[in-house]
Amino acid sequence: MNTVRWEIFALLRDYASLVPARLIQIPSNISFAEMNRCLVELIVLNPHFQLYAPSNQYQRSFWKTIVRQLEDLLNRSGEEDEEIDPRILDHYLSTLPTSGPIPGSSAPSLRGQICDRGLPLGEPPSKSFVTYFWKPKLNQVQEQSHQDMVNLTYYQSSTLEESRTTIEGGTTGLRTWFASHMLARYLIQNPSIVEGKCVLELGSGIGYLGIIVASLQQLSPKVSSSLWLTDVNEEVLSQCRRNIQLPCNKSSTHKSVEFRVLDWEEVSRSDVKPLENLLQNQINPDIIIGADIVFDPALVPPLVAVIALVLQLGSKSGIQRSAIIALTVRKAETFQSFLNHAREEGLSFEDIPLPEAKGFEFVDAVETGASADNVRVLRITLHRI
Repeated sequence: MNTVRWEIFALLRDYASLVPARLIQIPSNISFAEMNRCLVELIVLNPHFQLYAPSNQYQRSFWKTIVRQLEDLLNRSGEEDEEIDPRILDHYLSTLPTSGPIPGSSAPSLRGQICDRGLPLGEPPSKSFVTYFWKPKLNQVQEQSHQDMVNLTYYQSSTLEESRTTIEGGTTGLRTWFASHMLARYLIQNPSIVEGKCVLELGSGIGYLGIIVASLQQLSPKVSSSLWLTDVNEEVLSQCRRNIQLPCNKSSTHKSVEFRVLDWEEVSRSDVKPLENLLQNQINPDIIIGADIVFDPALVPPLVAVIALVLQLGSKSGIQRSAIIALTVRKAETFQSFLNHAREEGLSFEDIPLPEAKGFEFVDAVETGASADNVRVLRITLHRI
């Protein structure tokens, strides 16, 4: 099934990216038979989700909602010969806790048997595979004339194993944040920024942007590209490596991806030569990227100093580098501190307009209240006198 209705694709996309079940609605213009078939083929039997499945917690919530909506759709349709595909029900049952009998009997109402089962409340979110679909710029143009249908072969996907909690193990780096989606959207629609370049990412987290950048570079194999992913937390960086190297991700075939622990505080040490050697002689980036790395006021000065150092080292070698930083403005004071320190370091910045979503839309399931309205994407360069 390579071509599906847009509404079916939206449901697939929402399931893969763990959109809360309460926000998911079976489209009203799809027949029960078609919905039944698509759920089985695109989700239940999908080899990708068999290997990289959302957590049981999420699947339980999703299928509870879907089964209820399917029953309602079936009742409204009056199709007496139809029934919910047993593979959907079996899959849902497999996500339920094994202890305790399933209430109810063989009565016709499946909702009474499996949808209203009492489940533990307050269960903390577990780690989960999350898959994001996105369409390269070339394919966005090709599919414009068929907006009611979606050709799945035009889409790439990025899969990560991530925590669904805000903070885990003392770090915020074990999940993907909203500003990362906005920067990814910008890079997908402007791939020349990373194609054939050496890209340095600061605060790479678990690798979402790294997968996007490495995939974009792989889609242009005729030019040599490289990518350096850095983070201060070794556990986070290890998860980043695992996600980049997942066989389902195009990034797994990239031959020039490096992982490096980088503490921005190194810029304040009396001997900065080792850091300069790393940045200029080993990495030697063409461009710096970072997303949602401006959140802790204490980290703003060293972050800005590292960005300034990379740009200054490039300038001394005749290289005009720039940084593209996406951030969510949660506290105006922190954002203003970032701008003030940038000015003090001799940096200039300009806002990059956020592009419209074309063929994909990211929905954040954890960071409530996040939207493009409070995300800023800045291009940072050395101030020219």
